[in-house]
Amino acid sequence: VRLSNPCSGRVQVQFEGQWGPVCSHSWDLHDAEVLCQQLGCGAAVAAPHLLHPTYASEDRVLSRVGCLGNETELGECRAGPLGAKDCQHPWDAAVICAESRRLQIATVLNSCAGRVDVYHRGQRGTVCSNGFGLQEAHVVCRQAGCGEAETVSRFRFPISDVPIWLDRVRCSGNESSLWECASDPWGHHDCDLSMNVHIVCKGALNFSLENGNSPCAGRIQLKTSDASITFYDGIINNNLANVLCKEVGCGSISTVKTDAYFGTVALTVWDLPIDCKGNESFSWQCYAVFEPVRQWKPSASDFAGVVCSVCSSCSQCGLIPLSAHREPRIVGGEQPCSGRVELQFGDQWGTLCDSDWDLQDGSVVCRQLQCGEAVAIPGGAHYGEGRGPIWDQQLDCRGNESTVFECPISTKKGPNCTHRNDASVICTGQGGPRLVGGESRCSGRVEVLRGALWGSVCDRHLDLQTADVICRHLQCGGAAATPRGAPYGAGSGPLWKDRFQCSGSEGHLGECPLSWDQEDCGQGSVASVVCSDADWQVRLRGTDSRCEGRLEVLWNGSWGRVLDSQWDLQDASAVCTNLHCGRALLASNSTEYGHGDGPVVLTAVECTGQEPAVHNCTLTLSSGPGSTSGGVGVRCSEHWRLRLAGGGSQCAGRVEVYHGGAWGSVCDDLWDLADASVVCRQLGCGQALRATGSAEFGGGSGPIWLDDVSCRGNETALWDCPRASWERRNCRHKEDAGVVCSEHKELRLVSAEHHCAGRLDVLYNGTWGSVCSNGMKTFTVALVCQQLQCGDSGSLQDGEQYEMGSGPKWLDRVDCQGHESVLWQCPAAPWGHNDCQDSEVAHIQWLRLRLVGAEGRCSGRVEVCLRGGWGTVCDDSWDLQDARVVCRELGCGSALSALQGAHWGEGNGTLWLDEVSCRGTERALLECRSSPPGSHDCTHKEDAAVLCTGTLWTRGWRPFGSPSV
Repeated sequence: VRLSNPCSGRVQVQFEGQWGPVCSHSWDLHDAEVLCQQLGCGAAVAAPHLLHPTYASEDRVLSRVGCLGNETELGECRAGPLGAKDCQHPWDAAVICAESRRLQIATVLNSCAGRVDVYHRGQRGTVCSNGFGLQEAHVVCRQAGCGEAETVSRFRFPISDVPIWLDRVRCSGNESSLWECASDPWGHHDCDLSMNVHIVCKGALNFSLENGNSPCAGRIQLKTSDASITFYDGIINNNLANVLCKEVGCGSISTVKTDAYFGTVALTVWDLPIDCKGNESFSWQCYAVFEPVRQWKPSASDFAGVVCSVCSSCSQCGLIPLSAHREPRIVGGEQPCSGRVELQFGDQWGTLCDSDWDLQDGSVVCRQLQCGEAVAIPGGAHYGEGRGPIWDQQLDCRGNESTVFECPISTKKGPNCTHRNDASVICTGQGGPRLVGGESRCSGRVEVLRGALWGSVCDRHLDLQTADVICRHLQCGGAAATPRGAPYGAGSGPLWKDRFQCSGSEGHLGECPLSWDQEDCGQGSVASVVCSDADWQVRLRGTDSRCEGRLEVLWNGSWGRVLDSQWDLQDASAVCTNLHCGRALLASNSTEYGHGDGPVVLTAVECTGQEPAVHNCTLTLSSGPGSTSGGVGVRCSEHWRLRLAGGGSQCAGRVEVYHGGAWGSVCDDLWDLADASVVCRQLGCGQALRATGSAEFGGGSGPIWLDDVSCRGNETALWDCPRASWERRNCRHKEDAGVVCSEHKELRLVSAEHHCAGRLDVLYNGTWGSVCSNGMKTFTVALVCQQLQCGDSGSLQDGEQYEMGSGPKWLDRVDCQGHESVLWQCPAAPWGHNDCQDSEVAHIQWLRLRLVGAEGRCSGRVEVCLRGGWGTVCDDSWDLQDARVVCRELGCGSALSALQGAHWGEGNGTLWLDEVSCRGTERALLECRSSPPGSHDCTHKEDAAVLCTGTLWTRGWRPFGSPSV
């Protein structure tokens, strides 16, 4: 005979060489008393009955045990035939003996870190810290199934009114249990409860620095197997921060960051004081008295962060600390993804020398800053000279790293490097574009980035205006050609259905309106572009408009000024045409737009006014430094821009016009559908469905630029329409005009009871219609939930409980791939084309509840999804009423049993709910009363489970990924 644990546990008897449990029918304290005495475990404390595991075969080899209590061993007791296996009872016999000893690490953070508790003679007690070191901690961690010990901790988890069982424990380190070590006699001690032993096993509690662009800077976060915790900035000082930097392998503290410097997060906040000297190796060696972490809602300024470094004077020595925080930024450029590269090491920003700067280094910087890929790495302080240190050592990236922190650091120094040699980078930008397969970086197949995947676009969607914007985006001049027939290859990636509708005046591709074509495009029809070149670009500076300002020219890799005493409107016309800014309104030969500080590139420009670009004019290059100030200026007719705001998409909202360096609104006086038609067409948003007034999309905050607009409907731009003079504006923002265009789309789930469950509807062409479920996969359902801010996953449901829609069926065969951000980016049949019945309309529910660990979807461990993560439910107070609600919510019929004690195995993640108390009539488990989410006194050994009848399996909805029945 044996027990599953020393002196306690399930009773097992050997029969024909095999061990099997004992049926608990008639099992009582007399039987347990005989067994405890037989095993030398003292008197019996209890004779519990344990539920026989449903996954185990019927292997109970003994039943109907009936001892009198005076027998010397179990074999002397009356019992059924050995090996009969005739038990009809669902419980197994177990015992708890007085001499049973058990060890547990008590904490609310992790079962492998905390106070060491010992169970002896049926009572929990503690261990004294006298002489207790790492050797003893190793034994405890191994006995608890937690591997090796990290450290003996000075964190205290107070306890009172319990005995101190062990003192002066001395282990050699190879014992299998703590009571195999030498110690004072059990119950004898020379300490009090303030000297209890606390330990941390390896991997139990892990600090990290989050949202800081490297492992050595960020918001302080503690991760355990059960939860993640962030820290209140009021308790973080330099000593504690110094220990944390050492603990994450990042040297010492450079600076403490408060006021949510690294952003906020929806986590529990630790606000208990921690007292460190600063020389500890682990934060757990610091002193703290632990109380349960309170659930509270911090303000946006309560989160603490640190920046670590191993060099206290990096700005003086110019050395890059190898394990310090490293973060890049791009500054000084016209766009956020092009400019001078600066690197922060520790808390100090500095520049890099261009002598060892290459495209691989630049690509990692672009990738980390979500700016796509590097297409060029201009040197010679192309975007101006930086300030601060010039790092002597350089990055030596392979090009496949995700962050510059992962790049090796070279030890060689740049020769005689000054800020005139500052390195720069030009990135494709978020989403691209890039040109692939051409003779140079300025020609090739057009590709754009979606998620982490590059793909081509259709050539029928690429006109010369869009090609011009692509070339300008990549700093490759203007578009020279858009060759057809895939001369640069079809590419191996997907063929996106992106349709850029550029006017040609945009500064980069991200400013162009975007729609998605549902028609297929053959691989031989990918778009290609040949740009004029990177040199002889022009730009206007000194204002917030790209169509007004001081003229600057890019020549031989550097931007410079133009001085021309004969500058006139014909010269300015070539500039406006070059920039796709309409016609020239003003040619200025003054310092109206500032002096500029670049070199003088041109001293004379002679244009007829008909040239397509400035470099087609007669130009005189500067022969010397020239004047130290001055320049020429231009104002073009298209120094206007248009957008819609407040409507949730680029095709609906308040009409706003950019003029004179500021965004402003349009008054609704005389505003009608003809005016709205011009706006929708100009933005590439289809036809106008409504012209709104009275600030339907909210009032603006800037100037009101236009009033009494009276379009005929055929104008190409809103500002071409007749309107009141500037002096006659008499509106306020409560009269702001708006539009709704046919390409405006919205998404919703229609249900009488839930925001995140119901029939899936999409608004298109001004009408709500449904979406068919044909071919709908996990990615598609998850995207719907994410787009509606209803969590990260969901499930298709039987639609019988929801009303059928009366509108059209807009979408069918929707097949999202996982990289899309909205549903209408996914491949699908053309709008309005479908092959589905009313019964095939998609109905979706946010997936908040599931059963796992058992066969079939209608039995298992109960798990709920809260705050973006799955976790379990504690079995405290868990009963059949609670199980009824779970089974009903999952469409699994009635509840057969409410199971406790991790019946279907222990879960992981957060223990979300405790003390659940349902009436049994609730529609969902989360409607029942319980402790606050995440607040509990349980471990995963107490995970709750249910067993349902499952009678509705064939009719109800089935979560994605669950087994078919």
